Amino acid sequence: MAAHPRAYLLLLPVYCLLCFMAPHAAALSFSYNFSANPSDLNDSANLMYLGDSVPAGDRINLTKVGTTWSKGRVAYRHPVLLWDDGHRKRASFTTTFSFAISDYNGTDRGDGMAFFIGPSSSTMPPDSNGAFLGLLNNPANNWPRAQTVGVEFDTNHDNRGWDPPNVTADHIGIDVNSIISTNYTALPSLALNGTMSATVKYEASSNLMSVDLLADGTNYSVRATVHLKDAGVPQYATVGFSAATGGFVESHQLLSWSFRSEMPKTIQLWVIILIAAVAASVAASFVGALVYYCILMDRRDITVDVVRKFSYCQLLVATNKFSEDRVLGQGGFGKVYRGELRLHRGTSRVPVAVKMLTSQHNEQIQKGYVTEIETLCQISHQNLVRLLGWCDHGGWCGHGSKLLLVYELVENENLDKHLHESERPLTWAERYKIVLGVGSAIEHLHTCHKNPVLHRDIKPGNVMLDEGFEAKLGDFGLVRQAPSRQGYLKGTNVIGSENYIDPICISQQTVSTASDVYSFGVLLLEVATGRRPQVASGNDLVNVVRESYGNGEVLMMADTRLNDDFDRNQMERVLLVGLLCVQQDRPNRPEIRDAVNWLSNLSVHPPVPPVLN
Repeated sequence: MAAHPRAYLLLLPVYCLLCFMAPHAAALSFSYNFSANPSDLNDSANLMYLGDSVPAGDRINLTKVGTTWSKGRVAYRHPVLLWDDGHRKRASFTTTFSFAISDYNGTDRGDGMAFFIGPSSSTMPPDSNGAFLGLLNNPANNWPRAQTVGVEFDTNHDNRGWDPPNVTADHIGIDVNSIISTNYTALPSLALNGTMSATVKYEASSNLMSVDLLADGTNYSVRATVHLKDAGVPQYATVGFSAATGGFVESHQLLSWSFRSEMPKTIQLWVIILIAAVAASVAASFVGALVYYCILMDRRDITVDVVRKFSYCQLLVATNKFSEDRVLGQGGFGKVYRGELRLHRGTSRVPVAVKMLTSQHNEQIQKGYVTEIETLCQISHQNLVRLLGWCDHGGWCGHGSKLLLVYELVENENLDKHLHESERPLTWAERYKIVLGVGSAIEHLHTCHKNPVLHRDIKPGNVMLDEGFEAKLGDFGLVRQAPSRQGYLKGTNVIGSENYIDPICISQQTVSTASDVYSFGVLLLEVATGRRPQVASGNDLVNVVRESYGNGEVLMMADTRLNDDFDRNQMERVLLVGLLCVQQDRPNRPEIRDAVNWLSNLSVHPPVPPVLN
């Protein structure tokens, strides 16, 4: 017999304890700021200089200044552990660095530099000058397989086929055992000139490598799926930087570098046994534990910085007895109230949003309640509304049984109200920042775990805005986890908002990551046009924008309240990506990471949306 949802709620403290007790342990971590601490340049115990690289005052010169056909490397001597087959664990890592590339005559430039992760070696790869950036051997000379993954910052377009065709000299790319990039982003001419900073992230759960470059005040990015083990990169790999010049002269300098890798920590057997015993004990003493826990919570504050349980009396006081003048909004699952709570002993009260579910007797409500807590206990992202706590109240304080959730309060209402009810229309800059934030939140849900987390109710009403108009996606009552990365949830009841639901959800009773992408596409069209979807009216926004695009007049769909005050390239990109996301056939829709990349990087061109689909 299935357990009552309230039994699951009693186990939530244990579940959150599991989350709390299983953090990621750093496998390797270091940080250098050569400009602030020049003595770090002489850290021979940890830094290894190869080829022409040398310390130079407050930075590292990777190649000889003013010299052609130079190549050099600097690497961290201690290897990073990338996977542990015995425990089926894989490491994620993040590295951030600042660097400078300078030409000497403003015209002849070459060839660039790269971050790499690969085998340890006390020598430079032979035959790696010029276009090979000191990173990889020239494959034309039959060298062995490279077994190296690199992120290249290339300043010279090579006409032998090593670089992407039809791009400017400057580009960034992700290289896997080949100087021909797996994926790349073309940059404006001379963009890679001067002092820059970059961050490279690798998520082991999704095999996603992402690169973000800040150059001359402009952000550029590139992403690619990289299987480090399949690429032959050793289990214990070396990280570092390489650079090379060919027939032209250019300087390549490293100014700062930080690196951190994380390997999932193995919970000791005694901890698992202890937690299992506690869980069994809690489940066996269901009624007594519930009464005791609620009374205890009414009498004291808890200071653990995890999702916590509040007493009903605490929330009653916080919301002035759930007064109607505290109502922030109301939906199919209940009302949301403004409140003030002291989250930690000795601190002042902070504003919160308290959601009271409509009926604790509705099985769907109860299931969504438990799922929302379980999911948000694991997920944290700057563009997701943060869950602070919960309350499963069984009828004390003279009130009936209640199910409540406590969130951070995002002060600036939701996107729907700003788009359609506010006297001041959102500016285009605000709208563009919002859609990038929503896309980033969905991408995190789809890629932060082994199996994607599906939101299932993406719409402007569930996008909260803070005072700086940063988007925070909320309302996770319908969230579910797909059984596999490419899997579907079958036999799923169609629940959500009609105007934003993927039609395939209705016809096939399945949901997938493509369903969230469809809803995101509708949201993009709505933000750009300022019009509601209104499927039932027969004047469906998706069809209207598609028809306008087919007539070559897609920019005519821009919200008239903007008074033509918008970036035309950005507006067109939002509308085109929206059309790609709402294609009828799920396989034709992009992955959310591709949609976000197309929106954030206008130099990367998406496919052309079909006129009729």
